[in-house]
Amino acid sequence: MKKIGFTLAEVLITLGIIGVVAAMTIPNLMTKLKYNRESALLKENYSILQQMMLRANEEGAMSNLPYTDNMNQLKEWFNTYFLPYVKVTKVCYGTKGCWSQNAKNSIGQVYSSSERCGSGDVSFVLMNGTSVCMDDFRDFRFGVKGNGSTMIGFLMDVNGDRKPNKFGHDIFSIVFRDDKILPGGYDATKAQLDANCSSKCRQGLYCGTHCMQKVIQQGYKLPVIVDKK
Repeated sequence: MKKIGFTLAEVLITLGIIGVVAAMTIPNLMTKLKYNRESALLKENYSILQQMMLRANEEGAMSNLPYTDNMNQLKEWFNTYFLPYVKVTKVCYGTKGCWSQNAKNSIGQVYSSSERCGSGDVSFVLMNGTSVCMDDFRDFRFGVKGNGSTMIGFLMDVNGDRKPNKFGHDIFSIVFRDDKILPGGYDATKAQLDANCSSKCRQGLYCGTHCMQKVIQQGYKLPVIVDKK
């Protein structure tokens, strides 16, 4: 009887083709899975921080905000109004350990090299691994117009210390104003949003800070910035 089978050369060629196809498709698949995970985390984080701020404000958080960089006062304020309404693995009161070192804007310029996001900031790590840094401000840095009173800004690094630690990629901003949580870029015009949330941004240090609005417009789907080749 004549035996039918594959020759060694045919098997090796087939394995080689499978290897080439795998090398071409697996990186794209891993990137897609990464974006899907981070998109889900952004949506989850938005809800977590929204609920935390609404409950904290009902208890008087904003009306009792200490207008000082005294960390003892800020620590007492955070522990009183925020910790009861959010589950965290770690809190840093103006110290290192909860926020990315050398966080960058969307075009790679260093936003902060001190593992802090402000002079009187508090940072913490959520149960899902997201690093959050919060600070008060009054300007348009995150694309949300001031109303004459202090606003609270939250920077969320959805994958913690893992790179790229860049705005519009894995760092996104949201703002608490007028008893509401608003995405970074909420008050930006379409032209401002497109200019800020771009690999060609020319807006200096705060490039990429408006991208949360674009994420929401895309149905919480990343990416929103595609780097220049």
